[in-house]
This record gives sequence, C-alpha cells and structure tokens, in this order.
Amino acid sequence: MPRRPCPACDRDNADEPPSRYSRDDWQIKDCPDCDFVYLENPPAYEALKVEFAWEKTSEKERVERKAAEPAKQVVSDAAKTARKRLLKRDKLPKLIARHFQPGRVLDIGCATGGILKRLPPEFTPFGIEISKKLAKKGNKNLAARGGEVVHADALSGASAFPDAHFTGIIMSAFLEHEVNPKPLLEQCRRILTTGGAAIIKVPNYDSLLRHFRGARWCGFRYPDHVNYFTPSTLAKMVLDAGLEIARFGLPDRFPLSDNMWLVAGVPQ
Repeated sequence: MPRRPCPACDRDNADEPPSRYSRDDWQIKDCPDCDFVYLENPPAYEALKVEFAWEKTSEKERVERKAAEPAKQVVSDAAKTARKRLLKRDKLPKLIARHFQPGRVLDIGCATGGILKRLPPEFTPFGIEISKKLAKKGNKNLAARGGEVVHADALSGASAFPDAHFTGIIMSAFLEHEVNPKPLLEQCRRILTTGGAAIIKVPNYDSLLRHFRGARWCGFRYPDHVNYFTPSTLAKMVLDAGLEIARFGLPDRFPLSDNMWLVAGVPQ
C-alpha cells in the first residue's frame, strides 16, 4: 500500500511509532506537529472501487462487530432505530433547509443517491461515487430529477466541475474515507457559489466513547476510515482550505456523540 505524509500538514511520519489503534498491516499515525490522526498506508483509489468498496467493507465490519460483541450490537442497532423513528435526530434535512440556496447540490460519496432523491424540488441533485456498482444505481435514481452521479474518486470528480457550480455540497460520513481531504476541501471552495455551503459529518475521534471503548470504538474501520478528526483538526483543515465555519457549536460536536457536524461556507 502507498504511504502518505500527514494529510493536514504534510509532515512525513514514517519514523514515528504506529498508534496503539493500528491493526494488522494498517498503520495509524499521530502527527506530532499538528495532532492529526490518520491511516498512513491507505488503499489506492483503484482498490476502493472494487476490493474495498463501501458496500463490501461496511457489511464485513458489521458482521465482525456482531460476532465480537453480539449483545452490544443488538443494543446499538435498537438505539439507532429508536433515534431515527422516535427522536428524529437526523440533522441533515434541517441543515440543508437552513444553509443551502436553491440550485445544484452535490453529494460526495453519494452511494445510490438516497440523500439526493429526498431533496426538495428546488434542488438539482448531483453525486460523486467511487463504487461503480453504486454509481450505476445512483444514476438511475437521479435521472428523473435531471441530475447524475459521476463515477470517480472524489478529488477527480470534484475537479471536473466548473467554478461556482453548486449552491450546496454534502459530505455526510465521507471525509473520513478521503485520502486527500484538504485538496478536496479546496476544490469544494472552488466549485461552491459565493454564499454556498458544505455540510460535513465525520466521526469524532475526541468523543468520550472513543476514550472509553478504545480499540472497540465504532469509529474505527479498517482500512476505509483513513482520517480521524477531532473538533480542532476538522476546523483547522476547513479554514486552511479557504472556507469559513458557518456552524460548529457544542451541540454539533457534543462529547458524548460519536459523530460531529460542521457547516462550512464560502465568504461573501
């Protein structure tokens, strides 16, 4: 597997010891200069298209977790169902309504386009998906809305769009998978309109549950989670990419939650 420097500050950490959270051949490093935590030897983009495609790795991870902690997995699945049905805690629709202007919306890592299909009619849906199988399904799902799914890695796909092409970008449970997160955020700034917004959801490496559960924390996934963000490292990368932070309050990065939400914008 190719070895990469720190994706936040470009420091070569080849001589640094691997994190205790490394597993098998997958080497996690803690950058001593900027505190970013990342997988040093991620799979190549081509491997992510087939061998490590999301639909394969997610199912494999679910099966392994269920076998390792069956009782905990049953409770976790039930809790997730309860939150969705009873508490309606999905922040994405409200964030879209509040921060996106009508126009073209891009979902990076869109899978089959499920989020895009549910967008209100004032939005034209576009997606980028590295899995060939999922991208094909996504195109069928978006055809009636005048949108499309580009089959490509995120950076190549985003780079192909014109400047100021989208009023909104969604990266929900995606940026932790991206080998080149900062260049991708820079492309997001370029293809967003002035006043446009990007909604980012990633696992919170600094959550209390990660500190409590250690290597069994649900945010660890090998090898497709290649970046492990804390609130401070996520905010810094967004700002370094030329975006501004429109929303990232305590409820969006609550220490008891495994995930965090950030809304980034293009300065007007």
